[in-house]
Order: sequence, then C-alpha cells, then structure tokens
Amino acid sequence: MLILALLAAVPVGLAVALTGRGGGRVPGGGQLAGITLQLADGADGGTVTACGNTHHYRSYPADATIHFLGLISPPGHWSVSLKLKSCYGGTFQSAGTASAEVSRDGSYHGSFPAPIGGHYYARAEILRAGALVTRSSKRYFEIR
Repeated sequence: MLILALLAAVPVGLAVALTGRGGGRVPGGGQLAGITLQLADGADGGTVTACGNTHHYRSYPADATIHFLGLISPPGHWSVSLKLKSCYGGTFQSAGTASAEVSRDGSYHGSFPAPIGGHYYARAEILRAGALVTRSSKRYFEIR
C-alpha cells in the first residue's frame, strides 16, 4: 500500500515542479531543462543603476528592432516566451512579451520593436503545454 501511495505521488510532484516559480527541477534536484538568452546588436550601455539595482546594460535607439536568441538544453518540444519588464515608479513592472521561433536543435530566436525610452530587462521562459518549466537569466537593456 505504501509503495502505491509513493508511486501515485510522483506525477503530482512532477506537476508541481513544472508549474512552480523558477521551475526547471524535478524532485530530487534533477533539472528538466536549461535556457540561455542573448540580446543581439545594440551598443554597450555600460553600468547603470535603475530601480535600485546596478547592472550592465545594452543600449538601443528608439527606432530599433531588438533581436534575441538562445539555446534550450535538452532540445525538445518546447515553446519560448520572452517577458519584458520596465523600470517604472522605482520597480520593474510587466511591459509586454515576445514569442520566439524554436528549432529542433534547441536554438531559438525572435525580435520585438523597441519600447518607449527607459530601462528594461528581458527574460526567456520555457513552456511546455502552457506550464512554466524554467527561466533564463535577466538581460538588461535601455532605450535612448
């Protein structure tokens, strides 16, 4: 009976790992997937303090199209969404999304038009069946 209860708990634990904040891990510490993110082009914006945080920024003109790319490991049937956050009122707040085209080899790419002037960060998220699996590191950028 105990064995059956433990076996029944595995799918529930996996579902919680897939939808929880940060995601990407299964019970026992194994990782489901990893994702990298790069913002292409732009100029070195240097070190900037925005919303109380100091980070290295890429700089783009107001009329730019910002291209992004990255790798998912392991490759699979993933979807990628890019989340944008803007420094507004002293905190980073949601500023939109962009979708990516994912290749069978695990690479992905996409683009979005530059938002209004300000300080932002982008973070890629891997989704499977609409559930969050994991997120990339943040990439900071500014629009001048």
